[in-house]
This record gives sequence, C-alpha cells and structure tokens, in this order.
Amino acid sequence: MWNSKKISNNYEKIATLLYEGNYGDSDEDLFIALLNDKQKENTMNAKSASYTGAGVPRSSLDPEDIVPLLMTALEKNNFPESDAGLISMWEFASDTTKYIFQNNITEFIESCHETAEEFPTSFYGAAMNGQSWDMETNINRVGGKDGWIATQIMKTISSDGRLRRWQWELRKNKRPPCLGCWKVENIASSDRNGDFEATDRGTGW
Repeated sequence: MWNSKKISNNYEKIATLLYEGNYGDSDEDLFIALLNDKQKENTMNAKSASYTGAGVPRSSLDPEDIVPLLMTALEKNNFPESDAGLISMWEFASDTTKYIFQNNITEFIESCHETAEEFPTSFYGAAMNGQSWDMETNINRVGGKDGWIATQIMKTISSDGRLRRWQWELRKNKRPPCLGCWKVENIASSDRNGDFEATDRGTGW
C-alpha cells in the first residue's frame, strides 16, 4: 500500500492516484490525469492572480452586491495580498464589530484565522476553507427600495461536508463617513440542520 504522507510534491499526487485507482489502465492515463490536475491548478492560480479584491465600502455598491463580493474575497483571502479578504471584511463591518475588537484589526484577523482552523462550520471556517457557498434568497430590503436595512440568506458546505445557513444583515450608512455605503451589521448562523429557529444558533462571526 502506498503511504502518500511519506512522499512529497508530485510523487504524493502519483501515490494518491495509484492508491485510489483514478489513473485508468496505463502510464499514459496516469500522465493525463496528472496533466489535467496541473492545468486545473494553473487555471485557479491565474484567476486568483488577476483578482483585485473586494476593496472598501463605496456608495456605488447595491446591497445585493455585498455578500457575493465579500464571500469571493474570503475564498481568495490572500489575493491580491495577504489577508486581503479579511481586511475587506473589517472595512465592511459596522461599528458594532469594530467596538467588540476595540478597533484592533490585527486581533480581528487573528481571531478569524483561529476560528476558521478550529471550527470548520464557523462562518470563517466555511467561507475560507469550505467546499462551496450559494445564495439561497434574493436580497430582502426592509421597507422597500428606500429601506436602509437588508437581509439575505446564504448556504455553505464546510470542508467536512456539513451544511450551515447564514442570514446576513446589512445596513446603509445614513451619515458620513461613507454616506450611502452598505455595511455588515450581523451574520446569524443556523443550527446543524440549517434551521434558524433554534436555541443553539449563534452569530457566527
């Protein structure tokens, strides 16, 4: 039996393919499998390299733009620079979150990384290391098109395959700085069944 933990770099990939039997019936099949894997990796790296990040809040963004923008930023957290995704999350966070961390972005980023590593189903675990995320609802703008509060439901699948749902609450700045910008007020998590009406749900972030 192959022990891929003792084999590094491409040899580990070869060992995994051989062990799992995903290489077909010949050396040519193995080569093609490795080549396809490398092409996928290069494509992902190229897309990340051209990614410019979520940036900072701006009045040109509509509420429905916010969640996909930030989730993509967290998924590509280290592009275009290290922790760019988390920095954008901090910039888009309301004063409530910044007060909790006493306006210390360094502590915020460290906390996010610790939570993501320790808890796969936490918001940052799912956003940064999870398998997938999808928007389940359209934006719900409380009070109609002129409302300054909006909510939206998102579904995530964690790295270990567990489902969670998240309710984003966004609020529009009604005073400077960044007048008219949408900020993230809260991200509420579902229970393990994906339900929100549960006693063990948390804020998630």
